[in-house]
Amino acid sequence: MDDVRDKMIGFGDDEEEIIEEIGINRKPTIPSLRQRNSQLNALESMHHNEEQEKMDEIRSVLKDRRKGKPKKGVAFDAEMVPSGGSGDGLRKRGGGLLSSSSGATGGEDGQETFGDSYMVVEFSEEASSESVQWIIDKIRGKKVDGGAELLVRKEPLTKETQSLVLHISATQMKFLEIADDMGFMKRSKTGIIRNFNVACLDDFFYDENMALEDILTPADRQIIIKYALENIRAAEHEHHIPGTKIQLYHGQSIIQAAQHKEIITNFYSLHCKPRLRTLRHVWIKPTKHQPIDEIRDYFGESVGMYFSFLGFYTYALVVPTVLGLLQMVLSEETETVPFFCIFYVVWMKVFLELWKRKSSAHAYRWGTITMTNLDEPRVGYYGKLGRDPITGKLTPQFPKWKTYVQMYFVTAPIIILCISIAAFVTIFQFYVEEQLAESFGLDALVMYVPSIVNAVYIALSTILYDRLATFLTDRENHRTQSQYERHRVNKLIVLEFVNNFLCLFYIAFVLQDMKMLKTQLMMQLIVLQFVQNVLENLYPYLKKKVGLMTTRHFTKSHYDRLERDFEELDQLGVLSLDGDDPRIVRNRKENILEEYNTYDDYLELYIQFGYVVLFSSVAPMTAFWAILNNVIEIRLDAYKLCSFFKRPFARRTKNIGAWQLAFETLAVISIMTNCGILYLSPQMRELATNFSAEAYAIAFLVIEHVLLGLTWFIYKAIPDTPLWVRVALAKADYESRQALKRED
Repeated sequence: MDDVRDKMIGFGDDEEEIIEEIGINRKPTIPSLRQRNSQLNALESMHHNEEQEKMDEIRSVLKDRRKGKPKKGVAFDAEMVPSGGSGDGLRKRGGGLLSSSSGATGGEDGQETFGDSYMVVEFSEEASSESVQWIIDKIRGKKVDGGAELLVRKEPLTKETQSLVLHISATQMKFLEIADDMGFMKRSKTGIIRNFNVACLDDFFYDENMALEDILTPADRQIIIKYALENIRAAEHEHHIPGTKIQLYHGQSIIQAAQHKEIITNFYSLHCKPRLRTLRHVWIKPTKHQPIDEIRDYFGESVGMYFSFLGFYTYALVVPTVLGLLQMVLSEETETVPFFCIFYVVWMKVFLELWKRKSSAHAYRWGTITMTNLDEPRVGYYGKLGRDPITGKLTPQFPKWKTYVQMYFVTAPIIILCISIAAFVTIFQFYVEEQLAESFGLDALVMYVPSIVNAVYIALSTILYDRLATFLTDRENHRTQSQYERHRVNKLIVLEFVNNFLCLFYIAFVLQDMKMLKTQLMMQLIVLQFVQNVLENLYPYLKKKVGLMTTRHFTKSHYDRLERDFEELDQLGVLSLDGDDPRIVRNRKENILEEYNTYDDYLELYIQFGYVVLFSSVAPMTAFWAILNNVIEIRLDAYKLCSFFKRPFARRTKNIGAWQLAFETLAVISIMTNCGILYLSPQMRELATNFSAEAYAIAFLVIEHVLLGLTWFIYKAIPDTPLWVRVALAKADYESRQALKRED
């Protein structure tokens, strides 16, 4: 077998010499790379049956040993233990290494060199060794056996060890193969973004200085590892996780089931410190532009899209800030309110339409513009097992009517109750202000106390409403992740709209006091932004410090209980990281950090946008305070994301999702509020002294509909996708069809 292996591996060099002699212009390393990978796969298939028999024998011995019945005549040796899947390479009898396509030149115990850790999996202290070994076999196992063919290393057993922790990676070719399966889009030599094809690897080296590792970004690799792990699915004969009573249905994600039942207690990505330091050094500088592409490469498209939106929105606020300052100079004596009402309607619609174009450009360059959401059950979806009417597989089935009952008879009444509480707080605030005015006078400083207290209440209740929306959406049990996110965002929109703006609506349209409206609006905006910035930066910092202190002084070792489990994993060929590997220390520091998601940050921008567009025609400095906050926010968010949060799971996205609709909804509502303010303004009433009350009201209904028509015209006049992106997509489609014709 060694002779056959040497001959097969040597063939690639002869092929390269022939190519150079006849003058074919090809990248010299890539053909042999793909050929060598196919040769390795062939060799591994030849050894598969022998390895499987040995692995079954080892499992049988370990099972008998746990029961106290050692099997006679069986001993472990170096030749008996297989390598544990194609991802870890093939172990020779002499301990040598048959290097794989990743170009590893060596490794411990004849194994391929383990690269960066792209995922950390921590098992529960109560997890049985049988279930843990079964899951590890699935992670390392061959694809034909339902495995993921990934590389696995465990953290070494020490006196401080509390549980089993695995680090997951993959070979270079495995990354590329899965990227092909997932339908990634990458830039080709022609400059066109097209579907990645590992069989045409040369086409994606658009730069002479590119290496194989440059094709995929760190975020791509994280997505691939997460996809590969979550795509380990139960076979038809696998009805439960061994060693547990956890039932599985055919096609269910085993890793997600283990997470849901808390066999796996921690599942996240480690930061890559060198890359993170480089990114943070540039990102937090206030004089530098945001490195959006670098943010996307490290954190993924979802985070990159958020920070691009934050930056674009901040730049857009310059226009209303300048005109707001102009209004302050002209003073409120002039008839500027009508102009500003109309201006804000035009500005906000143009801003939202231009953002669509920018997000489309990002999505094209990042290869996500053609992506679609998979209609698969999300992790927390539950129900009785039943036959899927399309696939015929057993999947959880939850009656739709139960979801509707939860939405209309539980969620809706709770939201109405929250609205009632917000209304009570608003009315009570004005009652207290009235009592204080009678006791201390209108000019007393104590008159500001109710407004400040109400602003703090609004900021704190925002956190509670976020948790309430999550709880209610969990109870509704939506099937897909996209449905879940949409319904959760819808609840947040309603709750936060009422919580933040009901008081302002009451002042504007019930009390009709524009001076009080201006004071209350500015008070809420400034206090809200201050409280949110303090909480969102102070809480992760304190959690990190307290968590590290707790880990250092109050951790309890489980060395004795874990010793036998680690020995069994050693016998199964699961290697350990070196004792001085820096990833071990990083894991202990990062696993206690707060998890980051863009929901809270988008919600903060949504509320701020509401303050800017709904009533800012009577408070022209609103945009100035918003832009000042955002300039600081960008750098604070950058620092906290790089310092106090776990590395978030990268998510591929082509836009800001349901939040786009949320901002557009505010834009439509702002037309009505600004028309209402225009209707109530003294300047307009003076101009319309000859109008009857009915004619005056009808005139503003006409103005409102004209403005709605104007927004529709802007929507139609500005295409969502730039022309150059449409041309590039058409060109890519044409090249694909021509290639298909040539293949036929």
